[in-house]
Amino acid sequence: MDTRRLCHMAAALFITVALLFNPSATYAKSYNPSPWADQIIAYATTAGICPKDFDARAFTDNITRQEFCELLINTCRSFHISLPTAPESHPFKDTGDINVEYAYLLGLTNGTDINTFSPDMPLSREMAAVMLSKLLTLFQSTPDYKNISIPSKGSISYRPPLDQQEAVKILTAYAVDSNLISDWAKIYMADLINHGILQGSGGGRLEPKSKLSREQAVILSFNVLTYCDERRIQAAGVTECVLPKPTGIFISPSYYQGDVYLNWNDLPLASAYDVTVYKNGQAAYIARIDKNYLDLRSRSASYNRVSRSYVYTDYNNPLYKQLFGDEKQTINAAVKVVPVNSNGEPSVFSLTQEFTIKPWANANEMIFGDPARSSFASAHEAALNMTTIQVRVWKLSSSGLKIPSTMTLTIHKNLASDVKKIFDHIYQGPEKFPIKSCVGYAYRSGRSEHNNGTAIDINPAENYFVDREGKIKAGTLWKPGQNPYSIVPDGDVVQAFNRYGWHWSPDMHWSNGADYMHFSLFGT
Repeated sequence: MDTRRLCHMAAALFITVALLFNPSATYAKSYNPSPWADQIIAYATTAGICPKDFDARAFTDNITRQEFCELLINTCRSFHISLPTAPESHPFKDTGDINVEYAYLLGLTNGTDINTFSPDMPLSREMAAVMLSKLLTLFQSTPDYKNISIPSKGSISYRPPLDQQEAVKILTAYAVDSNLISDWAKIYMADLINHGILQGSGGGRLEPKSKLSREQAVILSFNVLTYCDERRIQAAGVTECVLPKPTGIFISPSYYQGDVYLNWNDLPLASAYDVTVYKNGQAAYIARIDKNYLDLRSRSASYNRVSRSYVYTDYNNPLYKQLFGDEKQTINAAVKVVPVNSNGEPSVFSLTQEFTIKPWANANEMIFGDPARSSFASAHEAALNMTTIQVRVWKLSSSGLKIPSTMTLTIHKNLASDVKKIFDHIYQGPEKFPIKSCVGYAYRSGRSEHNNGTAIDINPAENYFVDREGKIKAGTLWKPGQNPYSIVPDGDVVQAFNRYGWHWSPDMHWSNGADYMHFSLFGT
């Protein structure tokens, strides 16, 4: 055997041995999604959203701008969107990727600078929200493009899905860190929350500036497809709701007796809704209705599948009374809504929201025992209706370190549960707002809500009461952003109280000034 042939054989043997000990030299490593994401990503792959080689990199890695464009365009193909004609000249100098150009022409994305796309830049959650909200608008507008204007040149432009006021209301209600969202992203993040497509990372946090992982990106793209046309996901084998818990049921956390009005998003492809109202865990009402609301207060008619008859409601005998009676106790209730298509088939969606019905006609009855009363007759009567609770708070150490602590607070006994929840929201908020002192019930002269145990002052020294002329009437200062004890407008503290129907004095535009320490149930 000649030397040349021996060398070739030796080389081949070396390569074979090397491949046995290093298979990645030929085959790319395949990664698996996180266990919580595995099933949905399998659905998304079947639906055609995931590229074939998507598992060649870790699912937990940050997704890039260019990768995300490919997911969005694949989602468009799954929805049967007609893609635009590829441009003759590339809009960006740093990439000629066709998916980026499609996303640009569809108005889903822009460059990071003139003629620059930055394809390898990681995508933040708020950046992704803007693109996904526009994708949602595109899908909902197809085929008539009623919410989209197509210019003669450039990309499609979209009208905002919400106004700024609506967006702030939604974000304040469902996110404890809404103050961290960039102004340009707020309406888009609110839109996705509103439709149940986006949920936080836990504890009501959206973490808008954090990077989006590749598996999170797949799931969000799939959620848009799921929401807009479940026929696409049923073809992928989905037989149950795979969206995060939707927040599109706009109901208060609590109602007073007889004042219940439930409404929800008008979902695509729904011709009717199967509605179930639960009382203390048991179904009290089941009906199919053709509107996206259920008013338990006024006259309406719907078919009740429990009694197998049409139920008519009016002001003399409202549906509320038929379902819940005149019980003078707190009722734990819930509503479940399932959309129904034109063939009478129930959807894979199911929107569920819990709420509480308080055994009082209104706030006056809850506080004073009589709907017509607005104050206690004496300090003795008031004291009989108070209770002392313990709440979790953050304290500042002498070195400025925030440390967990507790504080006692005396308030009206019927507000104890809500007040505990309010302080829990403050405690869990991203600000970790420190509370040095707090005053609840304190019987004073005049008509102060502190007399009723329906007002709370937080850090009185650092959140002054100032009149319209600028004269300080109580406290010392108010320097939000400088003094750690000063309450930030629309910050964690204000948002927490607003969630449970309490009011911050500066928001009430009192004629005699603004009391920055003061929160109250009635707004006085």
